Amino acid sequence: MMTVSDWIRKHALSLELWIIHRTSFLGNIPLLRFFYRHITADIRVLDSEGNAGLGFSVNFKTPYLHLPIHVQKSQVGAVDADHQFLPAAFRFFDWHSWAHIEGRVEWLGERRIDINGEGVSVITGFNYWGLEPPAPQETFGLRLAEGVEGTAKVLWDQHIVRVKFAPLYWMIEPKNSSYNVVAIRDTELAMLIVSLSEIGSGNRQVYSKAVERLEEWVTIKSQRKGTEQALLHFLISIRDWGPLGMEPLYPGLKDVMERLPLQDKERVLFEFYADNWGVRNNRNGRLLTVKILQALSTEKAFFTLTAISKYVKNQAVLPEELAVIQTAADTIGKKLGKI
Repeated sequence: MMTVSDWIRKHALSLELWIIHRTSFLGNIPLLRFFYRHITADIRVLDSEGNAGLGFSVNFKTPYLHLPIHVQKSQVGAVDADHQFLPAAFRFFDWHSWAHIEGRVEWLGERRIDINGEGVSVITGFNYWGLEPPAPQETFGLRLAEGVEGTAKVLWDQHIVRVKFAPLYWMIEPKNSSYNVVAIRDTELAMLIVSLSEIGSGNRQVYSKAVERLEEWVTIKSQRKGTEQALLHFLISIRDWGPLGMEPLYPGLKDVMERLPLQDKERVLFEFYADNWGVRNNRNGRLLTVKILQALSTEKAFFTLTAISKYVKNQAVLPEELAVIQTAADTIGKKLGKI
């Protein structure tokens, strides 16, 4: 029997979903954007279970009253006959390689409903544990929504409706002996992350649009900072947020950079490399520079890599990093007939 509290909660949820679904246009109006909210989720890191990997809990919520909401389970993923979890829109990944981390899922608030004669499973959330213990100081990412704009399939009045979901991404970063969950709420940053991941995926169907979005991203920054400073800001953002382990990323970045009205890109890249040396000591920034120069494959890129190679030979650089630099320089040199 439904109590008064249950009745109030049910109708409050229905009213809130009606507001979210019917007023989505407010998100596109600058002066009214503040009043519009998206479906979201509470993320909480769980205590490790024995030798299990990093675990976290996801609970889907409405944005105003924070009521539990049912999401179509298939949007998150499915469990096959061998009890292996198969992710869909959901992705738990190493932040720089973008490689999904396999794990074990536990559904929360699961129930099956009938929609137009078809059985559909919905959930209010889930727990997830990686199968392997996390590497020390490793940073992870979490995605729950579908598409560049971020949508979720939620249950409303015995129908599944698609509504906006935010944030698109969370970063799970090490902090002392635990982890800190950081929501990526910046729209520009979320768009950058999505576009970089689409290029890195090697999916040619989304490639052109992703390159166009990144070109637009740098162009907008250029109007405020100038092209050279915008490019440096772009490189820093890729270094910190991009899927650097995905090889298709670098030819895509080459295509973006070739569209920019800047003649001396190689000099900017050399300065970026030097800036990631010494006190900053950011290996990701240095390797990003080398990979982009290799993708550019220009004569200036060859001489820049040669200069970098000479610069680091007498420094405390790891042999494998030096090998990456030399391989990149040799690859371009052979292509240009320099060696």
